[in-house]
Amino acid sequence: MSLAVDFSGLGDINLETVIAAVALIGTAIAWLVDRYFLRRKRLVYRVQVDAPIGVNSPMAQDDSPMVDVEFRHKGSVIEEPSVVLLRVDNAGGMDIEPHHMHDKVSFAFPDRKIVGLEVSEPKPESLGEMLRDRLESENFLDTSKVIIPRIAINRGDSFKFLLLLSGPGRGVTHSGYLAGGAAGGGVYHEPRPRGPGRRTLMFGALSLLLVGALVALFVVDVLQPPDNCASGQLRVIGSTAVEATVKEVRSAYAAECTESDITIAANGSRNGTRTLNETGKSDPAAAEKLIAMSDGSAEEAPDLQGKAIAVVVFAVVVNRSTDITGLTTNQLRDIYAGRLTNWKQLGGRELPIRMVSRVGPDSGSRRVFREKVLAGDQELGISSDDCKTKDNPVAKHHRCEVGTTEELLSRVNDIEGAIGYAELGTSRKFPGLTPITIDTVVPDAEKVADHTYRFWEVERAYTYKAPKPESLQAAFLEYLGSAQAKPILARDGLVPCSDLPGSFCG
Repeated sequence: MSLAVDFSGLGDINLETVIAAVALIGTAIAWLVDRYFLRRKRLVYRVQVDAPIGVNSPMAQDDSPMVDVEFRHKGSVIEEPSVVLLRVDNAGGMDIEPHHMHDKVSFAFPDRKIVGLEVSEPKPESLGEMLRDRLESENFLDTSKVIIPRIAINRGDSFKFLLLLSGPGRGVTHSGYLAGGAAGGGVYHEPRPRGPGRRTLMFGALSLLLVGALVALFVVDVLQPPDNCASGQLRVIGSTAVEATVKEVRSAYAAECTESDITIAANGSRNGTRTLNETGKSDPAAAEKLIAMSDGSAEEAPDLQGKAIAVVVFAVVVNRSTDITGLTTNQLRDIYAGRLTNWKQLGGRELPIRMVSRVGPDSGSRRVFREKVLAGDQELGISSDDCKTKDNPVAKHHRCEVGTTEELLSRVNDIEGAIGYAELGTSRKFPGLTPITIDTVVPDAEKVADHTYRFWEVERAYTYKAPKPESLQAAFLEYLGSAQAKPILARDGLVPCSDLPGSFCG
């Protein structure tokens, strides 16, 4: 059984996905604590070479002793010579400062004495210079121990000691204590070339497992077929602003729910809600096969029940020939009142302003434009039938009306000097258009969310009274607000209500 939890408007989140995400975050925190706090200062050494100096006799058996070779150092014979190459590096998560070395950190060579020592391959070179300056030969020559001077060894720094030794002994031991170290005093022997440690491998394997589980749960949660597939017929009418988006959602639903038959017949927001209301009164059974999409609330229809789906971001668009990228609210009101008739008056090209508007009161887009931009003022009368030429020679303004969002955008896209208004996501599909700023604010979902852009409206899906629980009407209505539909809405420029505070969608 799958549980879902609502996280304050973030939508339905699968509980198993949340658990996997929390576990992954917990693992990462545990690794960080282990890496940077519990084991934050670590001086690691590795014996890369520890070998006697001599040659095997070619005539001897494999277990024969080496042939004696006499080695001298500064004129003195070295008895039973051997060489050790010791690598030391700061493999912890923090720099080691001189005061962190509470006890002297040293390396001992049992039953051997140091004859010579060189610092090699320091990283950085300044670390090697510091070691050479601080290492005094009288403190380690003819002894079996070398003490690391109290110097700063930054994270990732390393160096090597190349030692010439005399004596029969083998092996290297260490002593000393670093402040903040864990077991072993903060100095660790690394017997093999350093790779991921056991803890790192453990955390890595666990993280990979959790990431895989999280991805699998997410994919299953998002891509799984709808739980409420229903059969039957349904017709979606109303707003043309979201017609293309609803078609995409319909296709996604029908791909999983093959027994459904859904048609889209956009006819304008008010026309759609009016048709739904009238059908419900005359034929309730037929109304059960209708959903009306509306830009905003349905008026004077108490029997209609609306579900807020998303916020539709609208934009004022102009033909690129105008050379206009932004207007103020007052300039837009002057244009639609006929007080401004040429783009040159606004800093653009010498072109007549050709207004392309939606037909009459049935258009939700036109109503939103009137209320949000024109402060309730009505648009002027029609003076052009084809939107290109002015048919009324007396009229100073140039204005036409079209029936759908698609037609409006096509006209503005093709006609020089044209201006109109439409849903932002659809307008981006027309290369000859420029969605302009209003009062310097870019039309964008983020600007809606922070209350700086005002030209938007809530898209609602209406039914006549409450839909029957097992009906296709109820199933598709639920799907419109589901996690499966959310990417489609967002891709088309709509903002799902589940992504906004509750006050936005009401």
